[in-house]
Amino acid sequence: MGGWVISLKSQEFKMSDNLKKTADKKLSEMFNDINAVNIDELKSSGFTVRIGNQIIKLTPTEFQNVTIEDEIREEFRLKLSERLTDIKDKLNNKIIELVNYTNKIKDEADRKEREYEERIKNACVMPNVTLDHAKKGLSCVKGDQRDEIIWLIQGIYWPQTVGAVTRKKIEPKYSMKMISNIIFKVVTQGKIVKRVSTHKPIGLDYFEHYHQSRPDCWGQWKAPKEFNGPEDIIKIAKDAEAVLQNVNPSSLASRSPFGLPRFSTLERHLVESKNQNSIELRTLSQSDARQGITTGSDDTDVWTL
Repeated sequence: MGGWVISLKSQEFKMSDNLKKTADKKLSEMFNDINAVNIDELKSSGFTVRIGNQIIKLTPTEFQNVTIEDEIREEFRLKLSERLTDIKDKLNNKIIELVNYTNKIKDEADRKEREYEERIKNACVMPNVTLDHAKKGLSCVKGDQRDEIIWLIQGIYWPQTVGAVTRKKIEPKYSMKMISNIIFKVVTQGKIVKRVSTHKPIGLDYFEHYHQSRPDCWGQWKAPKEFNGPEDIIKIAKDAEAVLQNVNPSSLASRSPFGLPRFSTLERHLVESKNQNSIELRTLSQSDARQGITTGSDDTDVWTL
């Protein structure tokens, strides 16, 4: 595309240059024709006299320079010179009008070309997102940069454990109260994955949680650098969702995120180590999990199941 644009511009400049050369050449030829008019070459070829039904033609037999003829010829030469100068000015103005009109056409073509280049620069081929992908919660929109796609994947935020190395389970009933609907936003450019973040379903503001540093802190987890299609994006969101199931106390971004209990309160609802092996968290589908409600309370006293 770049080579084609350069070639197009070269052709435009060449056309403009050729037009100017052609106009100058034609103008020079016209001026030469005008300048070639010589008053001294104008000779009377005679005149005719009508007498009744007869026409008598008189022709000169000899030319002699006389004073009065010289005076008349000089006066005529001045008048003709003025007229020819006027003709030159008018021709020159017409050529200028033609060149200005051509430049306007070229400027308009340049403007449209710049608009086209800008559209090409920001153009983005939208991915083939099917209904099956949409059923899995996937949608996408065009980003602000060339080849940039913003993928939006529905998910849930459901903390289930707390710990950096040894993870302690959160009391199942308490954990279920923390379930929230969220949107995972994956930004890609070409085949490159640029960033992953969590957002509120309405308004797409950053979703507040214990590791939300605008954008999110993902700890040791890193999203793949490249992807091949929508299924890869869905998998990235699922992996990110799994990462958020654990609250790492050594890398907290907020100890009291809006809509969630304070971390100190959360620690009071951890299952004791001796009972961990006998307790299993309920496995929920996304549709079940989305029924969970958060209130922003500090403790469970105002939460009900």
